[in-house]
Amino acid sequence: MNENNTQAQKPLYIITGATDAMGSMITQQLAEQGKAVVMACYNIERARTLAQELTIKTLNKDITPLHLDLGSFEGVKNFVRDLKALNRPVAALVNNASYISRHSEKSPDGYEKLVQVNFLSTVLLTLLVKPLMQEDAGVIYSTSLSRHLVSLPYEFPAVNNFMPIAAFAQSKLALSLFSIYLSTVLRAQRIRVNSVDPGLINLSLVRVNRFFDRFDLHMDSHNRSESGAKVVMRAIKSSDTGFIFKSGNKQIKTTSLLKNREVFIKLCNDTMRIMKKHIDEQ
Repeated sequence: MNENNTQAQKPLYIITGATDAMGSMITQQLAEQGKAVVMACYNIERARTLAQELTIKTLNKDITPLHLDLGSFEGVKNFVRDLKALNRPVAALVNNASYISRHSEKSPDGYEKLVQVNFLSTVLLTLLVKPLMQEDAGVIYSTSLSRHLVSLPYEFPAVNNFMPIAAFAQSKLALSLFSIYLSTVLRAQRIRVNSVDPGLINLSLVRVNRFFDRFDLHMDSHNRSESGAKVVMRAIKSSDTGFIFKSGNKQIKTTSLLKNREVFIKLCNDTMRIMKKHIDEQ
């Protein structure tokens, strides 16, 4: 069997936000293991440059940069069309990309852009990639320790009185809560759904607000990214589903976040109602 045929049979590991500090570390570690990696990035030129560098560094020629704009549902659907054109199964979808803004912004679909990127588009990406997944594939969501400091408002995904850190934390809490629903639904298809809490990764995010001043920032940014990447790699390899993976080889059941069942049910119902239209159109 020639090299091209062998490559065509290898399943894909998709990393969103693959050019950021933690994303690039995850990408490199997977490439070093000989995995076929798709770098799903907004800045496609930066992704292409990094892909070339990693190809030389890891001797892995199976690194594919694809443009992904999580700022709109159409951007997600365009990415999935490009992904389908590769005609290869998916072994893992690592939803690493995150977004925060100092000011309220509306997405083309009419939602708060922060919520669109971190929650709605990320969920749509999962649901559209799911049919391409092989048995025992994994879906991983990046959550945030800030989820402990907020509750989910009943009107979510609508956002009233926008505050950057609060909205960011709510979007990450919503993603983790929705993963409870997905892990239950996809268990029958032997698709694992987990979240990863990488700790404080991006100091620029922390500086948006003094909200996080109480947390220990003694680790430098590189070490935090490296620590977060290790947690993600552990989640990729795990056969568990329905967990939040943390540093120090710790993990907790995602259901431990479930405090208000009424809000949880509404979140799942509202989210799937939004998703259905775009899934049907794809």
